Amino acid sequence: MPDAVVIGGGLAGSSLAIRLSAFGWKTLLLERQSFPRHKACGEFLSPETKMMFRELGVLERLEMLGPERITKTRLIFRHGGMVEADLEEPAWGLSRHAMDSIMLQAAEAAGAKVLTETSVSSIAAERKGFRIGIRKNGTSEVLLARSAYAAWGAHPRLELAGQSPAADKKGIRSYIGLKAHFHGIHLDNTVELYFIRGGYVGLAPIEDGKVNVAALVPLDQARGKGSSVFELLLSAAGENELLAHRLRSGILLTDTQVSAAPVHLSDKPSAWSIVPQVGDAGSMIPPLFGDGMSAALRSAKLCAWYGDRFLRGEISLEAWQEAYRSSISKEYAAILRWGKILQTLGSMPVVPRIWTAGTRMFPRLAGYMVQATRLHGKTSLL
Repeated sequence: MPDAVVIGGGLAGSSLAIRLSAFGWKTLLLERQSFPRHKACGEFLSPETKMMFRELGVLERLEMLGPERITKTRLIFRHGGMVEADLEEPAWGLSRHAMDSIMLQAAEAAGAKVLTETSVSSIAAERKGFRIGIRKNGTSEVLLARSAYAAWGAHPRLELAGQSPAADKKGIRSYIGLKAHFHGIHLDNTVELYFIRGGYVGLAPIEDGKVNVAALVPLDQARGKGSSVFELLLSAAGENELLAHRLRSGILLTDTQVSAAPVHLSDKPSAWSIVPQVGDAGSMIPPLFGDGMSAALRSAKLCAWYGDRFLRGEISLEAWQEAYRSSISKEYAAILRWGKILQTLGSMPVVPRIWTAGTRMFPRLAGYMVQATRLHGKTSLL
């Protein structure tokens, strides 16, 4: 019986497996896809992530991948107005195709057993742990584990807890996430975020001179606008001439196109369903923040700390659940609230003009806006 089963091998899941293995627990990581693989993501690593990577022992290996150095952020509104701000510390642009493979290898090196191309069909809590149904190579199996962790990303898996996904998301807007890499787009160490009707398109320079173009588009607006990621991106770019020019100047790398749907932005953190949730499974941070991967790493750190205490018998499952929910709320409730406010303001026809004019008159205002969307300092525990 493994001490811990982590479901999902992305950034949150692999970092959680590294930490649990480092604590000495027998850890199994289950991932439904094979690696390397592309993932719908902004591929922007805020400066805060470097400290986490150093703790996980992977910083030097990631540096060897040649991440692009990002020193400036630029917001472009639908009316054409623009706000720029320098980052206090350089960020990175690095593809998930390269980074996630390194993280998964690090989890194995730390002692975790990794099973890729393995799907999870059920989770049930029992008196002494969890019963997990898995399927691999057409064969079904049941695992027993002392603890289990959800790191399956933004796509909800409420059916695993016997809930109805449709009922849970009633009245909440659904999005489609899009991602593709381009050559030939020059950004000068700047990440750009374009507001479109109800969503965003982000451009970030990444390794090897490429640019990652990622979008979050309302699903109802994307229907009938194209059959490929590239066509949907061009449709979204139709609202902004500068964005359309950027895409026309680039060369699409066709094998990098990825989409994900439905995606739901979080109004509040969801730290626990039947098991603790980390990364996007618990809180889908709005793209405006550029802090989604930092949030994933931090939630995994918090969850590993509580999981270790539970496995040592220092706290009960109920105490873990209550404390983890409280900690995640302290970490993310404020920035999720800010994200909703700023997204609403940025989509209004008049406010962005006032916003743009204000930053021209008061240049420091742009920096304050960027800092408002950052996760600050250490986690509430460590």
